[in-house]
Amino acid sequence: MVKSIWEESNDEYMLQPLTDEIIKKAEELFNVTLPDSYIAILKQQNGGQPICNAHPSPVPTVWGESFVIVEHIKGIGSGNGILENDYYIKEWELPEGLILFNGDGHTWLAFDYRDATSAPPIVYVDVDLEQTIQIADSFDEFLKNLYLENEEFDFEGMEVKVYSKQDFETFIQEDNVEELIYAIPDLAQSDVDLKWFGNQLLTLSNYHDESVRSWVATSVWNSLTHRLDEEILHSLLENFKKDVDSDVRMMAELIFEKINYSFEQFKEDVHNGERVSLAFQDKLYHVIEESNQWHLADYETDTQQSFDSADQLLEQSRIDGKSLQEVWSLIKKAY
Repeated sequence: MVKSIWEESNDEYMLQPLTDEIIKKAEELFNVTLPDSYIAILKQQNGGQPICNAHPSPVPTVWGESFVIVEHIKGIGSGNGILENDYYIKEWELPEGLILFNGDGHTWLAFDYRDATSAPPIVYVDVDLEQTIQIADSFDEFLKNLYLENEEFDFEGMEVKVYSKQDFETFIQEDNVEELIYAIPDLAQSDVDLKWFGNQLLTLSNYHDESVRSWVATSVWNSLTHRLDEEILHSLLENFKKDVDSDVRMMAELIFEKINYSFEQFKEDVHNGERVSLAFQDKLYHVIEESNQWHLADYETDTQQSFDSADQLLEQSRIDGKSLQEVWSLIKKAY
């Protein structure tokens, strides 16, 4: 029996118990063999926070001179599991062939399958520094080298920092580009005053620095299309369309597609087994296909409607007592 690596907690990365069917689905999806040691720890607990929170690094990182922090290890499944890998690879423009098992934005840990279909090395990726470092030859070695790091960290503006309205307005006044590119995505995913934040983003959509404008557009597409006031959203979209930066203009196209997401496109995505998140009256619903079952999940109330086929879900699922098609004019695509 493998010794448990997990903290005794029930956090957001702890998924439903692992089954052979889910393992098979993941390996077929990625066309790889997942490490036996990874499967072994997930059969004890399918993702979560490890007891040991750090791993040695051969070079300095944003975390410290000789280590990286391991806040969680993703299990196999949708939501906070590795089955969402393709979404994050595309969103953060990471190399194909990586399977991300730790991270939520600027830094990641991954199985590196770029030159292998089994027994991959483990790499650390820093998106902002364009840095990819091999930190272990295998997942077995990775597990053996985990240790408890008790140092108090100064995260220097990483996404864990809490930004206030005053902080953000000061960054704009002081032309602090470095802080702005951290604060924009952080506030976009927080419980922020959306009227105030929308107006700040509208100002920044005309900012002189293209990296700031790019983060504004990316954050609107990623987190805010279903949350912002429609007038502000459309003003932002018009600015993005006219931007001199091609990446910002590309985000404008993606935002436009999300705003105009049709029920026919939704039906196609459900039949293709894609995960779709929908917003209805300030609540999020997730459509997920898993182990030949289609689910409409409401994580806020911890309820789930399950069906044997995509067609059954489309016809029989209910939001506020009505079919999805009946309330579609009030629904927005979230993710």
